[in-house]
Amino acid sequence: MNLIEQHYNELRYLQFEHFKQFKDITHGIFTRHGGYSEPPYQGLNTSTSIYVPGSDSVDNVARNRQLVLQALGISTSPFVTLWAIHSADVARVDRWSEWRTDWAYPSFHKPGWTPASVRKGDALITRERGLGIALSFADCTPILFYDPVEQVIGLAHAGWRGVARGIVLATVEAMQKQYGCLPANIYAGIGPAIGACCYEVGPEVQDFLLGERQFEDMPTEPRYREAVRESATFRLQPLAERESLHLDLWETNRKQLLLAGLRAEHIELASICTSCHKEHFFSYRGEKGKTGRFPVVLRLLG
Repeated sequence: MNLIEQHYNELRYLQFEHFKQFKDITHGIFTRHGGYSEPPYQGLNTSTSIYVPGSDSVDNVARNRQLVLQALGISTSPFVTLWAIHSADVARVDRWSEWRTDWAYPSFHKPGWTPASVRKGDALITRERGLGIALSFADCTPILFYDPVEQVIGLAHAGWRGVARGIVLATVEAMQKQYGCLPANIYAGIGPAIGACCYEVGPEVQDFLLGERQFEDMPTEPRYREAVRESATFRLQPLAERESLHLDLWETNRKQLLLAGLRAEHIELASICTSCHKEHFFSYRGEKGKTGRFPVVLRLLG
C-alpha cells in the first residue's frame, strides 16, 4: 500500500502515490471523518441514494460535498456523478452542462431537483478539463483510472454484481473506444473496500461470477463472461461446523484490470477493508445497512 494521507481541518483523505506524479489530475478517497451528518450516517456522508424522510438530509449531504471540494481546493469546479445500480454501464461526459448533477453546488439549488433525477450507471469517463467526477461507496470497490497520454480519467463503482457484469472490463473498453486509450498506458487505483476477511457470500454469488447463472436483468455481456470467470477469486475459511465462502473483491478487480490489458506496475491497491475499519469508512456490511457513503473524486485540471 502506498497511499498518502492528507488532512483538511477535521477531514481526512487518501491519495494514491502513483497518481501524485501527474500534475494534470487531482483526486481524493475520503474517510468518514468530519462533515455534518448525524448517526447512523455520522461524518462525511455524501450520498442521497439512502435518503428517506427522518434520516440524513439533503442539506447535510450538500454541505459535506462542499467540504470535499474545499479540501481539494476545487470548490468552484463542476462535478458530475451517477446513481450506482450495480451495472456495467459506463457514461461518457463531454459537456457537463448537459448533466443534471447532484454534486455540491450545481443541482442542489435548482428547482425541481430530486435524488431520482440523477443519471444511473456505475462508471464515468471524461477528458473534459476542469470537470470532476465523483461516486460514493460503503464496501463496494472504488476504481480510479487515468491515461496520461490521452488525458482521460475514469471512476468505477465495483461491487460483486458490477464485477460479475464486467464493470472494470467495460470501463477500460469505453476508454479505448471513446477516446483511443491504450490499456497499457492506463493507471488504476483500487480503493478501500470490503476485504475477503469480512466478505462472506453465498454459493449463488459464486455461480454468477463463474457464469453458471445469469442475471435476469442486465445479464453479463457475452464478450465479458470468460474474463469475469477467470478473474473470480474466492477463499474458503474453516469454521467450527462448516467452511465459509468469501469473495476477494480486491483481487478479482485487480485480475480484471490485468485481463483488460493494464500493466501490473500501473495498478495500485489500497488493501484497506472498510468493514474492519468502520471507524474510518462507512461499511454497509459492517454496519448492517444503516450507514452513509464516503466519496471518491477525480478531476482533470482546467
